[in-house]
Amino acid sequence: TFCGKDQLVIDFALSRVGYPYVWGTYGQKLTESLLNQLVAKHGAANVQPDKARKFIGRVCYDCAGLVAKAFNTVGIRLATGASSAWRNTNWASSGAINNLPKDKVCVLYQQKNGKMQHTGIYIKGNQVVHANGIDRGVVKESLTGLWTHWGIPSGLY
Repeated sequence: TFCGKDQLVIDFALSRVGYPYVWGTYGQKLTESLLNQLVAKHGAANVQPDKARKFIGRVCYDCAGLVAKAFNTVGIRLATGASSAWRNTNWASSGAINNLPKDKVCVLYQQKNGKMQHTGIYIKGNQVVHANGIDRGVVKESLTGLWTHWGIPSGLY
């Protein structure tokens, strides 16, 4: 049966629940070499190599990497990095969280100190999938007050 692009994004996101989080990753298998590259690029305080090392050999995501990969499955390109994706995406529509279209798949953002700091995927039904830090990994949970903005990328609907 035919599935819309939005359903394919949902399916991808749900298939990644339980995957580990490592800062700077976007669906590649973590190796010691990659871990060292990530620390050099993003800093040990962000990457947390002592915690991340247990994920060597596993496919990992950070928040923006997960979102970018999910939308890439339907040919929509988003920048990795929450702020870059927010600034550089061609949005069909976007807004503050209080105007979230609950019947649409959206990219969610958390703004702190004037900058988008975190991103996830609203998958309808008041549910969100996001890579929620090294201790939790990729999770599915109810929509919470964490989120401040949303956007629907052009080409999704």
